[in-house]
Amino acid sequence: RAMRCPHANHVLQKVISTMPAASLQFMVDEITQDDSAKNIATHRYGVRIVQQLLAKCEASQIRDLAEALLQDAVALCCHFFGNFAIQHLLQFGTAEQQYRCLRTIEQNIGTIARSPSGVSVIEAAMQHTCSLDRLWLARAVVQDAMLLPHLAQARHGPGVVSQVVAVLPERERALACQVLMEAGAELRTSRYGKKVLASLGLFGSGDAGSCCASRC
Repeated sequence: RAMRCPHANHVLQKVISTMPAASLQFMVDEITQDDSAKNIATHRYGVRIVQQLLAKCEASQIRDLAEALLQDAVALCCHFFGNFAIQHLLQFGTAEQQYRCLRTIEQNIGTIARSPSGVSVIEAAMQHTCSLDRLWLARAVVQDAMLLPHLAQARHGPGVVSQVVAVLPERERALACQVLMEAGAELRTSRYGKKVLASLGLFGSGDAGSCCASRC
């Protein structure tokens, strides 16, 4: 109950920040018992505790917590609060946990990328995973011709689209820029779409090669 309380929650956060990681096992156990992890991770105050435990505790301590989050990763990615737990798992999880999380995102990219919260998760994945994983994620995004223009108009879209285009090999990058150019009329009516076109050198450009040149 304390994890969901707007006042007691701050006390728990203070405990996490001041106590040794080994002394926090009782909190991890509380979250993972009775399949409570998803409910706590999707609570506006509970997710703060999950985030701090993921950042503070040893991998062996949070193994069960990470596993519970991975089991519901798609739903959490698309949840207004739950997405922050997944972002922290991508940042602080083990290499195996990061890999499993990224594969889940890649395999469900159409659903996750069309969720405002999911876009933030993709941005975190592009920041905290290795170059090869970023490439596979970028390729998953551009496989759906409608997805890249959709991302370009999302709040966190400009950063994601820029990172996606940047990691692609030259030929694939040119194709991605061509998709954005073809959606140019729509993107120019969008606050964030304009930023994407400008950052890639496509605002008013008729040549996808300008995008490639700006990223090489």
